[in-house]
Amino acid sequence: MELKKNYRGFVWWLLGYLAGLMLCCFLPVEDGGLLMRVIFVFTAADMALLAFIVWKTEAVYWYNGTEYEDAVKAGSERRKAFAWRHFRVFGWYALAQIVFCCVMQLIGAAFWIDIIVFCVGLCAAAFSTMLFKL
Repeated sequence: MELKKNYRGFVWWLLGYLAGLMLCCFLPVEDGGLLMRVIFVFTAADMALLAFIVWKTEAVYWYNGTEYEDAVKAGSERRKAFAWRHFRVFGWYALAQIVFCCVMQLIGAAFWIDIIVFCVGLCAAAFSTMLFKL
């Protein structure tokens, strides 16, 4: 696959993410904790979606610290492997976040716990991918 520098897909993803967040505000939910959990699950799933899009398009230069020129030099196989590693991390994080939020909602736990777990989990996933080299 020939790589062409293009951020259109990233912009569309970002607009979709922002639109989805705004739509969350209009959900007929009275419980603030449930709404927070919905937003956390939506965000985690959308981060995984972004990683999936990068994997399919090989647009690894969308990631911070990866230059377009380096991505071109790496070749398709290395770009795919690099993007797949990111997708696995964010995919597993999204699945874990979904399960965690569902369990916390079922047991009626305070949503501040979800805030901490979401923030720490997302940061841990993001920082762990910094170790990946193209």
